[in-house]
Amino acid sequence: MYCLKHYFDPEFDYTNLKPVENNDGSVDYYNMGYVQSVIVGQVLAQWEEPAEDGSCGLGQRHFPQKVLPRGPNTKVNPDNHEQLIATRNGYVFYNEDDLITVKELLNVRGDVNISTGNIFFVGDMVVHGAIKSGLDVKANNINVKGVIEQANVHAAGFLKCDGGIKGNSKGFVESKGSLRTVFCENATLVSGGNIIIDKNCMHTTVYCEGKFAVKGRFAGGKCYSDQIVFIGEQLGGGLSAPSQVIVGYNPVILLQIDKISTQISVLEDDIKTIQKIMSNGASTTAEFTQKIEKCEMKIRFLRNKKKQLWGKIQHSERLDSCRIMVQGIVKPGVEISIGPAYMQIDEPLENVFFFYENNEIKVGSPALKR
Repeated sequence: MYCLKHYFDPEFDYTNLKPVENNDGSVDYYNMGYVQSVIVGQVLAQWEEPAEDGSCGLGQRHFPQKVLPRGPNTKVNPDNHEQLIATRNGYVFYNEDDLITVKELLNVRGDVNISTGNIFFVGDMVVHGAIKSGLDVKANNINVKGVIEQANVHAAGFLKCDGGIKGNSKGFVESKGSLRTVFCENATLVSGGNIIIDKNCMHTTVYCEGKFAVKGRFAGGKCYSDQIVFIGEQLGGGLSAPSQVIVGYNPVILLQIDKISTQISVLEDDIKTIQKIMSNGASTTAEFTQKIEKCEMKIRFLRNKKKQLWGKIQHSERLDSCRIMVQGIVKPGVEISIGPAYMQIDEPLENVFFFYENNEIKVGSPALKR
């Protein structure tokens, strides 16, 4: 009789998840441990000596022969033949043949919701339903068949969303590679590659290190892109939906600056709240004064950090190759920036492109050369 110790839960069942209990006794209903991730080279199991009575320890399995249950994407450790290790990034489980297996692609057969909890996975993921509001998802490449709601989604590779994005002003979708979706509303998009939106992009803030393309309308939002922006049908939505397009700056640094600006605003609001309490004759004035001093110290630190980031921003070395192309209509009120140059659109324009020349923004036509 031989005993196999596991470095994962061999009885794990993703259909019967339980909330994680925190150290303070509270229960975290958003982290249910949906998947057991492993990485290349990680030890999955190893042989252990049985106890004196011949029994195996808790979580160990009995085997009549000393043969490791090696399934797909695993191998015997060449440095220790008592161990089984992973040969791929993925998730580990016992397959139907009772072999330890690592699978690279995670299929979530329905929605990511409160029953699955947040999902953090080292491999590629396909969500066959929606990603519901309030959930966090992180994986390598991500393909979502349904809608991404007010969720935080981070892809280390590409991200594709077939159902569109409805962020409800707080949705945050980020990919290190390319990002593609049918439409986007009220969200923040961040991509280290290209972003393609097949229909409309409304009331959304975009940070794109590659090329940004919207085949329909872009209205009511900001777009920061490194060099190239393409809009198919309409840029801007009039005065009710102000729209800005900024190219020629590093979008990632601009995102950091925007986050710092938000932190500063929160701290300034905190100071106003405390001052209002003090003006009502609070007896613990000294305590409140100390809180204000801490907030002011944080604000000074953040402003200095913001200043440093602005100093790091480099105008694109190829400002003359920056292009904002609109095949359809550019509405009045749209603001265009290319590097240090700025233009506000006062009259409707159609089938035009904006470019940088002699420290100014110029307008040309047609938007695309045939």
